[in-house]
Amino acid sequence: MKHSFLTALFSSLCCLPLPAHEPDQAHSEAKNYSPPTQAVTIGQGDFRYQLIPGWATQNTKQYPLGHGHAMASDSRGRILLLNASKKHCLIALNPAGEVIDAWGTFAPSAHGLMVVKESSSEVLFITDNSPDGKVFKTTLDGEILMTLSCPMESGLYKSPKEFRPSKTLHLPNGDFFVIDGYGKDYIHRFTSKGKYLRSFGGDLGENEARLEHYGPHGGGLDFSNPNQATLILALSDKNKLKRFTLDGTWLQTISLPGSNPRDVVFHRNHLFVPHLGDNWPKDKNAAGYISVLDKNFKVIANLGGSPPEYDPDDQLKKMQHSSHLFYHPHGLCFDRQGNLYVSQFASNATWPLKFVRIKN
Repeated sequence: MKHSFLTALFSSLCCLPLPAHEPDQAHSEAKNYSPPTQAVTIGQGDFRYQLIPGWATQNTKQYPLGHGHAMASDSRGRILLLNASKKHCLIALNPAGEVIDAWGTFAPSAHGLMVVKESSSEVLFITDNSPDGKVFKTTLDGEILMTLSCPMESGLYKSPKEFRPSKTLHLPNGDFFVIDGYGKDYIHRFTSKGKYLRSFGGDLGENEARLEHYGPHGGGLDFSNPNQATLILALSDKNKLKRFTLDGTWLQTISLPGSNPRDVVFHRNHLFVPHLGDNWPKDKNAAGYISVLDKNFKVIANLGGSPPEYDPDDQLKKMQHSSHLFYHPHGLCFDRQGNLYVSQFASNATWPLKFVRIKN
C-alpha cells in the first residue's frame, strides 16, 4: 500500500506543468540546454501535451546531430527529421524513437522538408538554404530525382549565390512554390517538372504585398475554402503571418506580438506555429514556444508559452514563453496517433521532443 502511494505521488509530480518563467531570469546559452527528464505538461484548454522524456536519445552516439530543422511523417509511419549535417541530412525514426534509416550528404544546410504524394507513391522535397541553395526532389530512400537551382530566368537575381531557399509548398496539380526565405524573400512558382512560372513577394508589388528581408521563412497552403486556396507565410523576424492568393495577391496580415513564427503546420483543422524565441533576434537565448490557431487565425493556446489574451478590441496581447522546456523550436510534425514531435535549431544537438496529447 505504501509503495503504491509513493508511486502515484511520484507519477503525479512528474506530470506537473513546468514552473512559470520569471521575468528577470537570465537565459542560458544553447550549449547549456538539455530538455526536461520528467513527463511535464504544456498548453492550455483542449491543447495540453505531455512530454515523453528521453525520446530517441539512445541514438546520440551513432548519429550525432547538427541543427534540427524541419520534420514530417510519411505513409510508412516514419518520423522524418531534417538534420543540418554533412553526414546525413535526413534521419528516419519509428514512433518508438529507433533510427530506421539515415542518408544524404548533398544538402549540408538542409532546412525545409515536404512529403508530397505523386500518383501512388510519395517523394520528398528538401531545401538547402546555403548561398546558391538548391531544392532536391528525392525518393523516400534518398535517391535524387530532380535538382532545382536559382531561377535566373526570373530576372530577379544578379548571382545564383543570392538564392537561399527555406521551404517548398505544393499544389494538387504538381505545381509548387519555393520560399526564398534566406535570400531575396521572393515566392517562386514552378511546374511539377521544375519549369519557372512567376514570382511575388520580395520587392515586388506595393505595401503589404511586399516581403521584407528575413521575413518569409516557412508556411503552408490552406485548402479549407474549396473556392480559393490560399498561401500562408510565417514571417519570422516580423512577428506575423501573411495570407496571399495563389497569384500573390495579399489578403490578410495576422499580427503575433512576442513571436518568431518559423513555420505553419496544419493538423486536424488547426494551425501549429513554432516560434524560435519570444524576443528574437534581440535575445537569441530566450526560450521559444508553439502557438495553436483556429480556422479564423485566432490563437487559442500556446505550448510552453503564456495563455493567449485578447483585448476588448480583439487585438492579441504580447505573448511570451512561460517555461524553459523549449530552446529554439523550429519544426514539428504529427504521427498517425496525433502525437507531436518538435525539432529544435541551436539546442545543444538535442533530439526532437515527443509529446502525447492529454485528452480532457
